[in-house]
Amino acid sequence: MDNLDSIYATNSPNDLLIDENFWLKIRSQFYLDEHSYDFRSHAASALPINIVKHFTKEFNYIQAFPSLRNKEIEPGNKEPLRLAVAQEINSSVAEIAIMRSTTEALNNAIMGFPFKKGDEVIVSEHEYDSMIGSLYQLQQKIGITIKKIDIPYQPTSTEEIITLYKKSITSNTKMFLVSHIVWISGVIYPIKEICKLAKEHNIYTIIDAAQSFSHIPINVKDIDCDYLGASLHKWAAAPLGTGFLYIKKKNIPLTTPLFGHYNYKPYDDEIEKFENFGSFTPIFNSAALSIAYWNKLGTDLKTKRMQYLKEYWTSYVKALQEVIVLTDINPSNSCGIAYFTIKNRSSKEVASVLKSKYNILVQAIENYKNDYVDYKNVNAIGVATPVFVTKKQLDYFNKAIAQIVKNK
Repeated sequence: MDNLDSIYATNSPNDLLIDENFWLKIRSQFYLDEHSYDFRSHAASALPINIVKHFTKEFNYIQAFPSLRNKEIEPGNKEPLRLAVAQEINSSVAEIAIMRSTTEALNNAIMGFPFKKGDEVIVSEHEYDSMIGSLYQLQQKIGITIKKIDIPYQPTSTEEIITLYKKSITSNTKMFLVSHIVWISGVIYPIKEICKLAKEHNIYTIIDAAQSFSHIPINVKDIDCDYLGASLHKWAAAPLGTGFLYIKKKNIPLTTPLFGHYNYKPYDDEIEKFENFGSFTPIFNSAALSIAYWNKLGTDLKTKRMQYLKEYWTSYVKALQEVIVLTDINPSNSCGIAYFTIKNRSSKEVASVLKSKYNILVQAIENYKNDYVDYKNVNAIGVATPVFVTKKQLDYFNKAIAQIVKNK
């Protein structure tokens, strides 16, 4: 944090949003491979250098005497992170369970919910396949019904999305599972409106916030969801293996943990009953520092900078012949990740050329299909722009795309 203070001190209080010298100094605070162009931070983010050092120091201390020191720092080690997450999403600390990933968090909500045979869960065709896999497991185990709704890859409006959910509701509908930001399109779903619709029909809501936590604002009191899970190793730039599950207080006693706990009964109302998973203690303190880093920078500035960078690269590539920007870049509909395609080109092949020839790493989604999802005709390349990505890097990316289009 001290380094961040010094960066602010050496810059005028003008519009930092477009002050490239300021953002270069921010970038210098991150532990990065400067020989690569990584535009996949929505999968796993680089960390601030100070946090890497903190994690390494604590890890080394434990490993020197693990049988004693792992337990030595364990009591209370989750509490700073629990508080930081609660403040970030406007919940109480009694509603935040520390997890290792979004998948683990949402599995606690899905597997622990008291479903009965015939209960119906409504999901979009574009939900994350691991979560759909969890629902299929419950379908085979107890006989729930999974209803998939075909929301367009490029929705025309919020109303279109809400209408599709509304039309799908039946008397058996028990739950909506909804992504806040869709991982294969970058689209921000109107989860507040979806949760309001659910409440009107006594339907529970689970929000997949893997791509939205520390990316765009989240206020669970305003959203009024029942469950919300997220990873911290993506947009929060925390160590791999950190996440959380928010459970509305009244739902804690009716939700059983994925792993039994020696200190709690399955239907207890303490949030800690969900946390018996063999914790890796150094990561929790480091993750709390990651959240503190972004709060010091300023959440609003962080979000606006990501919007600015998205606008910067998409404005260039959409002017290229044969390039189509698939994500609506309006700030209300997307933020720091957007997708595009090149007409009549394989996204996987384009991504391969970017990596082999230009050392650029992007996400390519093409013919993605398995036992749980079928993303149909999605052929897209995703580009994530966290604040440590620079305009110079995006200029290099834009020129690479222009060259690929030229050499079709």
